[in-house]
Amino acid sequence: MKNIKIFPKDWLQLHPYKQSTPVDSYYTGIANRIYDIMEKTELVNSFEGEETKQICIRMAAYFEDVISGMGLWRAFILTHKELYGKYLPFYTPDDHYYDDEVNLEDVRFLLWHYTQQYHGYRKGTFVSPDNPANESTGMLIYDLFCKEWTTAPENTRMAKLFALDTRYERQEDYDRLLQWFHYESYILPESARELSDFAHDRWKEQPDLNQEQLNNLLVNSHGMMAYTSKTSLLGLTSPQWLAKILPAEHPDHAVFQNTADESVATLPDDMLEENRQQYETFRKAAGDKLLLYFDKTEDAQTFITETSGLIPAENFHLPEDWQGKKLAIYATPEEGAQVITRDVELIKDENNPFYDANRAAKQALSFFIVKHCSVYFLKELVDRGMLADAQTKSLTSPERGKAIIQENWKFLARYFIREYPNK
Repeated sequence: MKNIKIFPKDWLQLHPYKQSTPVDSYYTGIANRIYDIMEKTELVNSFEGEETKQICIRMAAYFEDVISGMGLWRAFILTHKELYGKYLPFYTPDDHYYDDEVNLEDVRFLLWHYTQQYHGYRKGTFVSPDNPANESTGMLIYDLFCKEWTTAPENTRMAKLFALDTRYERQEDYDRLLQWFHYESYILPESARELSDFAHDRWKEQPDLNQEQLNNLLVNSHGMMAYTSKTSLLGLTSPQWLAKILPAEHPDHAVFQNTADESVATLPDDMLEENRQQYETFRKAAGDKLLLYFDKTEDAQTFITETSGLIPAENFHLPEDWQGKKLAIYATPEEGAQVITRDVELIKDENNPFYDANRAAKQALSFFIVKHCSVYFLKELVDRGMLADAQTKSLTSPERGKAIIQENWKFLARYFIREYPNK
């Protein structure tokens, strides 16, 4: 080890206890060796402040998870396989992939995940999974894990969290586990930042709050977001993840599953019926066209209030953000009529007079990164080839750059937009 950048107190940030043991010291050492690797490959230059340190301790915590049989990582890859028929997005495992061992593909995905959450978030950009520095760094980290595989110690305190004889009959015990998982576990680096951003936005809306009121806002937001926030990993809430991690035979599993079910909001039946009727109204007015395009807000307003009668004129108020934009109106049975107000030029539709092929090749990816439309309609656009231009950069080939997006768009929509169809 060249130098020490990470100390036991840093490592304990990701753990629900405060007293360090020799096991914690071992994994702190692993985190420092990962830091050395990131300096060697110069991947460290992509990060600022504490970001590199966070990535190193989180990568070491993944190793600890697999060694100790905690099940966090295994729950993710098995859920991804259940949804999409493969363990991971982007990377195709070979015949030597084992869901209870460390794998090169796992390491590469986690490096992408952390790079996206730190560098990508800060720069407002999509990080290519084929980033060469990530690839070389991932291979060296994987090699380190392989060399340490037979001697790495199990962290029995962490394994105990989900053991059959660890009970969560008291609400405070469940809440403690939930808040550790959501805010401090290695797998969700974005949660603390999102809590801070949420609280800051609320404070901006209410700048007259005193310190006590602001503290109350933070406390309430901290608890609420742990229960209801959808995470970057498959768009599931933390209670949903805990129900997947806890063994099905655990005596408290039914309680975990009920909490998971309650953490996801659903539309009431009357609203679903209203959306279905709105969809039928749109379809009668639109004929055989999937979308209707407008470059004048007045024309869009006329269609909505008169041609289709979707909204009575006296109830319609023209949104300010429609002004000067090209618009596309569509509808789905699940969410009714909707309007796309950004990047209409990226939709590859023979009926789209605004389609710009050059711009689409560069920016169509944005439909999977920032919400442009209903996730139900997003599937319709993909199925009809209307977002076929979406791609990212890959040194392997342009075809690989397209495949990264086109073959993993459902994962990307869950990861970035945090929404997914309920069917």
